[in-house]
Amino acid sequence: MTLLHEYRKLSVEQEELLASLRLTSFRSSPFVILCGTALSMNSGMPIAGIQHLVQQYTTAGDSDDNQNLHSAWELIKPHFQTGPPRIRFEAVFDIIQQYIDPSLSLLDVLNSGSTTPTKVHDALAILALTSTVVTTNFNHLIEDAGRSRCSSKAVPFDVLYTDEHFKNACISINNTISPPLKGLWKLHGTVAKWENNEWSLIRADEMGGPIVTLKLLSLTRESEERRLFLHHLLRTRPVLVVGYSGNDDFDVTRWLRSVDTPQHILWVQWMENCAEPLFYNGVDVANGIPDDISKFDRGLIGLVRAWALRGIADHLTIAATSDPNAILLAVAQLYGKVQIEKEATTTEGTEFSLPLPTKWQSCIVSGAMLAHLSYFSHAKRYFDLATETAVVGTREYCIAKLAGAEAAIEIGNRVDRIQAMYDAQDAAQTAPLRESSWATRKAQYLSAIVKRYVEKDGAAVAITLLQTLLDGCGRPTDDQEGRERNLALDVAMLLAQLRRFLPKSDEPSDLIKEWLEAVPKIGLLQTKGMNLHEVALNKYQMASNIVELDDALNIMKEAVEIREELGHMRGLVASLNVLGSMCMRRADWHFPSNETYVKDAADCFRQSLDYSDKHASEFDQFQARIHLAVCLIRYPSSAKTSDELPQLLNYFQRQRSPDDCRTKVESDFCLAMSVFVCPSVSINEACARCQNSFNEILANYEPSNDARLIRILGAARFNAELCQNWMNRQPHAPTFDLTKRITTRNASTVGNAYWDMRIKQAETLLPADVKEHLRLLLDPISP
Repeated sequence: MTLLHEYRKLSVEQEELLASLRLTSFRSSPFVILCGTALSMNSGMPIAGIQHLVQQYTTAGDSDDNQNLHSAWELIKPHFQTGPPRIRFEAVFDIIQQYIDPSLSLLDVLNSGSTTPTKVHDALAILALTSTVVTTNFNHLIEDAGRSRCSSKAVPFDVLYTDEHFKNACISINNTISPPLKGLWKLHGTVAKWENNEWSLIRADEMGGPIVTLKLLSLTRESEERRLFLHHLLRTRPVLVVGYSGNDDFDVTRWLRSVDTPQHILWVQWMENCAEPLFYNGVDVANGIPDDISKFDRGLIGLVRAWALRGIADHLTIAATSDPNAILLAVAQLYGKVQIEKEATTTEGTEFSLPLPTKWQSCIVSGAMLAHLSYFSHAKRYFDLATETAVVGTREYCIAKLAGAEAAIEIGNRVDRIQAMYDAQDAAQTAPLRESSWATRKAQYLSAIVKRYVEKDGAAVAITLLQTLLDGCGRPTDDQEGRERNLALDVAMLLAQLRRFLPKSDEPSDLIKEWLEAVPKIGLLQTKGMNLHEVALNKYQMASNIVELDDALNIMKEAVEIREELGHMRGLVASLNVLGSMCMRRADWHFPSNETYVKDAADCFRQSLDYSDKHASEFDQFQARIHLAVCLIRYPSSAKTSDELPQLLNYFQRQRSPDDCRTKVESDFCLAMSVFVCPSVSINEACARCQNSFNEILANYEPSNDARLIRILGAARFNAELCQNWMNRQPHAPTFDLTKRITTRNASTVGNAYWDMRIKQAETLLPADVKEHLRLLLDPISP
C-alpha cells in the first residue's frame, strides 16, 4: 500500500510564505530533512572545544630548553581553517584514542546535560514525528526536545542508529512500495540511548556508538545499508538540507553525489548579510551564477559539480540566507507548534575535559598531529623528545621510537632513513612483552621500506622481506588486533606496488590476493587511498582505448579525493602527478591533441608542485617539476607565464637531485627535450644537440632491475635514433626489440597501447615544425 500524502489546509499567508521559500513540496509528508552540526555550535561536534583540546596537548611539551623547535600549536592552528592538509575532528580523536584515552571518555561531556535543546531541536523533533529526519549529529538534543513534548518523558519517535537499524530499513525498502521510515535517523551513531528513563552511554567502539574517528569512518564508508537508505530517500522524496556543510567527504557527501535520479533537494546555504533568501538553480551555479561561489560550503560546491557532470543539477535548488533556521521553522510549524523559546547560538561551545598532559603525552600528540599534517621534520623532533622522556623498555619508549623512525623515512634523506631502520629495530628489541609482536612486525615493515630506497635492487630485496612478513600475519578472516590487521594490509599494498617496478615478477600469492581483496572492506582510509591509486595505475597501464583510460582516470580522481581530505600529502602529490599524466595521455590519444585535457594536466602538476614544496620530500618536489616540465615542453600553450618552463629547467640544472636514479634520468630527459624550445636554435641544430644529450643519458645510466628505468632508457634510445632520422628527413625506422622494451608491461607480454600508438606516429609522420617535433618525441613519464 502506498503511503498517503497528508495535505495541510493553510492560510493564504502560509501559502505565500511557503511559495516564497520554495517549500510547497514540504506541505505534505513524506519528505526528508537532512541536518548537521551547523544548526548551532552545540548541535554535534564543537570545533572550538576540539581546537582548545589540541592546543592544550600541543603546547605543554614546549619549554625554554626547546627554543629551536617551532611550536607545534603554531604550525597546527592554521589547518583548522585552511587546507589541504585540513584538520578533521576525526583525526584528532584518532590520535587521542591511540595515545591518551582508549575509550574516548572525553565524549561523555556530550551526555552531561551541559547543553539544552533550542527551538531548532524542537522543530526537528516535530518533524521526526511526521516524516524522516536524517542527521550526522550524535548527541541527544533532538531526543531531549521530543521528550519535553511528552508527559511520560519518553522519546516520542523512533531513533535509529545501528547497522541493524539501517539493514532493516533496506529490507523494508525492498519489500514495501513506499515505506514510511519516520523518525530520527542518526547516520553517525549516538553517544547515548534512552532506556529505563535515563540516558545510557554508548562508547565510540560499541555498536551504534558515535562515529568520531577516521578508523570508524573507514568502515562507515563501506556501509551499503546506509548508502541504499539515503539513496532511496533522495530518489523518492523531496529533501530539505539545512544546517549541513557537506563535509562528510568519506561517506554522506559521497553518497549524495553518487545518487542516480534524485527527486529534488533544497539546500539551505548560510550566507552573511542575506536577510531575504536568494534562490539559485543547480544548473546556474554550475555555470557560474552567482559569480563567487567560494562562500558556499565545500560539500555543496562538490555536489553541484558532480550533478552537473551527470546532467542532473536541475534537481538541486540552493537557498542562500543569513537565517537558515527560519526556513526549517517554517516547515516545522506546518506540523506542530514550536514550544522551546531558546535560540540557537554560535557562541555556546562544549569543552572536552582530560587531565593535564604529561610531557610525554604532549610530545607524542604534538608529533602525531604534525605527522598527520605532513610536517615530518617537525614531527620527528617531537617524537625524539617523547623518546627521551620515556623509560627504555616501556610502551611509551617503543611507540615513540617507532613513530620517530616512520617520520624519518618520510623525510626522505638516505642517512636518516638508514638510521630510522636501526631505531625501529631498537624499539622492537626493547619493547615490553605486550607490544613485542606488533613492534617486531612494524620494525620489519619499516626496514623493508628503507631497503627499498637505499639498496641496489631495493624493490626486489623489499619484496622478499615483505612476503616473509605477510606469511606470518595470518589471513584477513583471522581474529586479530586492529593494528596487526592494518599493518598486514599495508604490507600487501606495498607488495602490490613494488611488483610494478620489476621487469619480471611472479604473480602474487593467494595470501597476498586475499589481503588486497580485503582492503576496500576493512582497510583504513589511508590504505584505501593507496589501493585506489594502485588500481587506477594498473588500469592506466593496461588501457587500450579512451573508455578504459577514462575508467582509470575516474578511479584516480577518487584516490586524490581521499588523500586530499585525509591530508596525506605525499600520497596526494603522487596521485596528482599520475592524474595529470592520465589527462595528458587522454589529450593526445588522438592526433591532434585535446587542449582541455592539456589544461587539466598542467593544473594537476601545478597543484602537486605547490603541495610538495610545502609538505613533501625533495623527491616529490622533483617529480612534480618533472611532470610539469614535460607538459610545458610538449604543449607550450599550457604555460601560465613565459618564464614558467625556464624556471623549471633552471631548477634541474642547479638543484642536486635526490638519491634516486630514475629522478636524475628524468631531469636530464627534460633538459634534453628542452633544446627544441630555444628560439635561437635551428631545427637541425636542435636535432643534433638533442641526439647528443640522449646519447649521454644512455652512457651515464644503467637500466638496473627497475622496469620504469628500463622503459625510460628505451625511450631515450628511441629519441636519439629519431633525432638522427629527422636530420636525414626520415621517420623512425621500426625496431621490434626497442619497441618491446618501451611498450611491454613488466609482468606480462601485453603491450601498452598508448606507447605503441606514439611509436607508430613517430614511425610514419615527419614533423613540419617545432611543435610537431616535441609531440613526436617520447617523454620519460611512466607507465
